[in-house]
Amino acid sequence: MILFNLMENLFLYGCSDFYIKKYIMNTNKVNRGSEWRKWDLHVHTPLSIEQEYGGNTPENWERFISDLERLPSEIKVIGINDYIFIDGYKKVLDEKRKGRLSNIELILPVIELRIDKFANVSEDDPLKRINFHIIFSNELTSEQIESQFLNALSAEYKLETEYDYDNESDWGGVITRENIEFIR
Repeated sequence: MILFNLMENLFLYGCSDFYIKKYIMNTNKVNRGSEWRKWDLHVHTPLSIEQEYGGNTPENWERFISDLERLPSEIKVIGINDYIFIDGYKKVLDEKRKGRLSNIELILPVIELRIDKFANVSEDDPLKRINFHIIFSNELTSEQIESQFLNALSAEYKLETEYDYDNESDWGGVITRENIEFIR
């Protein structure tokens, strides 16, 4: 869990000052200055490449959404963080539109970029690496994030022949769920 002081430490990519003030004014019934809230900006869905729900099945999604509905009452904001895909974010928003997740006031899309090839800080522990987390405003549509950010990413990565890939040396730099699953 991450604590944020809304007035002093909030930064959202694509988020206007108006939106921040509007959110603060709507959540603070009395104008008394800064108010601390708990946010969890690192929530992985069953659609995430790495997750603990067992994959993309209706039963796992029901369990996941129910778990979010049982979060402690002080958590009002979550960030859906499924690495370089926002399919899970879209599904969570759909559940919110259907009337679920009434305990959550704001759901933000988060993109996580793992920088393990050039920024691994421990050869003994491959999980110790530098990751970038990009938090987007909920005012941006999923289509804007996909077309203007995700589709603009480029990758240069050569698959070694040990992977027994048809092209053996080049996967074209196109980031797809299938390519990521294949090289893991």
